Amino acid sequence: MEWKDIAATVGKSAPLLGTILGGPVGAAVGTVGSLIASAFGVENTPDAVSQALTVNPDAAVKLAEIEKDKTLGLQQLAVQAAANALAADTAAIQAVNNTMIAETKAEHWASWLWRPFLGFVTGVMILGCYFVLPLAHLPVPVVPESAWLLLGSILGVASFFRGKAQADPANSAPVHG
Repeated sequence: MEWKDIAATVGKSAPLLGTILGGPVGAAVGTVGSLIASAFGVENTPDAVSQALTVNPDAAVKLAEIEKDKTLGLQQLAVQAAANALAADTAAIQAVNNTMIAETKAEHWASWLWRPFLGFVTGVMILGCYFVLPLAHLPVPVVPESAWLLLGSILGVASFFRGKAQADPANSAPVHG
């Protein structure tokens, strides 16, 4: 069991506590879990807290009391958790952009040509399978749905980030393809 698993139960009596428990993983979740566990006098684990919430008839009152007493600190934890999640997302996007910039600057054609090549191959497959072969009265091969999903996913993500990189005025990388 994880803290997120008890977030809905906690959130019924203490919405802010429930939101933090169900939110992004980080120091905030551990701090709130510890706060709830100590209020119920149980071990600082989601299982122990869940058990205490189930058997304690005053659980809702205790949770509301914790939230009332610690509102400002909890709000700060929620903001910090959101900032941490945003920073992690930003770092991941920046890593993808840095990889794409390095690929476009690469001297070897295979490093910068794979995206356009994959796009052209996919286009030729669609055109051939669904237009040329039927017009020529030839049997259309069965292409597994997972193959189309794979190609579409790769092209979609690559095109999205490529478009973002090309639209960024700070990006001075040469445009190969």
